[in-house]
Order: sequence, then structure tokens, then C-alpha cells
Amino acid sequence: MKKLDTILFDLDGTLIDTNHVIYESFKHTFKVNLPDVILDDTIIGSFVGPTLQQSFSRYTKSPFTIDQMIKDYRLFYIDYEMGNFEIYPDVKEVLVDLKAKGYNLCIVTSKFEEAAWPSFTYYGLEKIFDGFVALDHVETPKPDRNPIDVALSKFPNHNKAIMIGDNKGDIKSGQNAGIYSAGVSWSLKGHDYLLEANPDFMLSEMKDIYRVIREIEED
Repeated sequence: MKKLDTILFDLDGTLIDTNHVIYESFKHTFKVNLPDVILDDTIIGSFVGPTLQQSFSRYTKSPFTIDQMIKDYRLFYIDYEMGNFEIYPDVKEVLVDLKAKGYNLCIVTSKFEEAAWPSFTYYGLEKIFDGFVALDHVETPKPDRNPIDVALSKFPNHNKAIMIGDNKGDIKSGQNAGIYSAGVSWSLKGHDYLLEANPDFMLSEMKDIYRVIREIEED
């Protein structure tokens, strides 16, 4: 029996590069709703990982404005997304292989399903993954353990699991749920930033998942 049989992945910034879409969506949303706020790449980068609610509430306490910003962001994102994202190297090949080897695979994203689904299905990943957990499927977002618990509930007989992502919230969510965690060094925020969250592992490329599996099996 495999020690590790369940692998949970974040989507954006982990499997699919949607950074350009995210940046443009935030720029548009602030221009329309809070034009006096000056954004630079560092500020926008800080929005990657938290929910839209969390990011926008840093700049306004108005529930109406926050709701409108979320709507504007999602509409722009959906309209702008197609043709402006790409899958990271070796991702699909590795996922197909993991599926063939019998691993449980599930997406755990902090995006709403409506926004995450187009890029997910564009590469046929829905045919590989056994589960898909989005923001509208959970009570509390990452870094809370709830998204991990929801994902693992899809595999009631699982043994050990790992959460892999490009943000501290992904790592902390896995830690809070008592499973292994791993960061990806191709994260927009960088290798050293993720190390601050003390992940169990770091992946320098997608194929490093095989090294992680070996280390867990040999532990």
C-alpha cells in the first residue's frame, strides 16, 4: 500500500500560469472602483493567494463596494482569460502518469468555480482529476483546513495526502489539516518566500513530485 496516495494541487500559479490575467483583472477592477488607489506589481502580487474578499477589504470597508469589485473582477477575468494563460512545463504529462499509477488527484483552489473552470478544462484536466474544490464549495478558504477537509472527504479511504501550491495559504492549509505540504519554486512570489511557511517539501519543477513521493515512501 502506498504511504502517499492522495495529492491535492492548487490551480493558478501551480499548474497553470494565469498571472497576466490576474494582474490585468486587478488593474481593471481598481481603475473602475477605486481609481485613486495606486497599484504596482508588488501590491498586485500580494493579492495572489488570498480571496478577493480579503484583498479588496484592505482598501474599503464598504460591503457594497467590495461586492461590486468582486463582480467586476470576475466578469473581466472571464472575458479576458481565454488565450492569456498557459500550462506549466511537464504538468499534464506528470498528472496523466500519476493518475495511471492510481493516485487520488484533486484541485483545491481559492477561486470561484466559474472563474477557475475555463483554464482547468482547456487542457483537459477535468479528465485526469477525481475532484475539484473551489471557493464556492467551502465554508472557510485557505489557509483554513476546511478546503483540505472537503477535498479529502472525496477519498474516504485515503491513507496519506499532500497539498501542493504556490502560496503560503496552500502550505498553511495543508499544515492545519495535518497533511504534508509542498511549495513550488516557480511561484510568482518566489522560492524563499514560500520557505517562510516551512513546507515539508519544495518542488523546483513538476517532475520533482516523484522525488517527494520517494522520500515519503522511504520515511
